Amino acid sequence: MQNIIFMLIKRLLIAITLFISISGCTPTYDWRIVRLDDLLYEALYPGKPSRAEKVMSFQGQKLSMTMEAVKVKDGLYAVGVIQVPPELRSIDSTNSLMSFVQNGMLSNLKTNEVNSPKPIKIKTYQGEMLSASEWVIDGIGPDQQRRLMRLRLLQRNFPDGLVQIYQQSILQTLNSDQSIEKILNSDEHSMFLTGFKPY
Repeated sequence: MQNIIFMLIKRLLIAITLFISISGCTPTYDWRIVRLDDLLYEALYPGKPSRAEKVMSFQGQKLSMTMEAVKVKDGLYAVGVIQVPPELRSIDSTNSLMSFVQNGMLSNLKTNEVNSPKPIKIKTYQGEMLSASEWVIDGIGPDQQRRLMRLRLLQRNFPDGLVQIYQQSILQTLNSDQSIEKILNSDEHSMFLTGFKPY
């Protein structure tokens, strides 16, 4: 079951990448605020995002992951959302689902690094600070290209009982002479990451 989830997430990412590359993309950054009321977040994207959806099975439930992503230059900027059904809103179930999403994303790159998360805070649209986790991975993709993945995961529990999992990621192709530290501190990373605001 775990392998099936990983495969579905990998296929979703590959489908988004292919869709964006086929439909063409702007070679320069064209920053815009995008409000997605149906997914309950606002984000600052470096171009006009495209949407892709994938249905996956988890603990006998059908889950829909909706991703809005844009490819600019050598980077793919994406936000994915899973609306957790009532049957999976227990602490154990949501923790397991978060682990599935995390492991599925991190398995996209082969690396010898220890994939330890860093605790971070993400500011909501209303100004509330929420606890989240961030991973930074330097590894090799399925196409043998060296890539940097920056992944943030957030579970948002709304007052009405709704639970959503947000996945914000940057997947960037690397050249051998590029400084990871410089990329992580770049304006592009900073603008995309800080521009994401869940409702």
